[in-house]
Amino acid sequence: MNTNLGIKDNILAALGYIIPIIAIVIYVAEKENDFVKFHSLQSIFFSLILVVIFTIASVFSCFLQFIPRVGTMLSCICWTGLVPFMLGAFAIAIFLAIKAYNREHYKLPYIGDQVEKIIFKY
Repeated sequence: MNTNLGIKDNILAALGYIIPIIAIVIYVAEKENDFVKFHSLQSIFFSLILVVIFTIASVFSCFLQFIPRVGTMLSCICWTGLVPFMLGAFAIAIFLAIKAYNREHYKLPYIGDQVEKIIFKY
């Protein structure tokens, strides 16, 4: 099914997970298609949570460097711990994009429930 933007809904929904900035544009531009709005808003929330976690870890890592002798090593360990986390987040985004492309209404725990309340207003 096409959307207001003239692109198939499953392509727009999947694209929002791959490029989260586009999810914002899709959410604002799409007026009628709840499937596209759901997936774009879920992508936005998921991305915001990742940004918050990454920011907290970055600030924590910077403060660790002030510890004499071992601070740099602890900071490196903190950054090394973020690598699997970010790879996992990327894998989840790919998984969600595939689900959206296949027109499945897949909800992330908690995030999906909140998005449904916003989109479907219940």
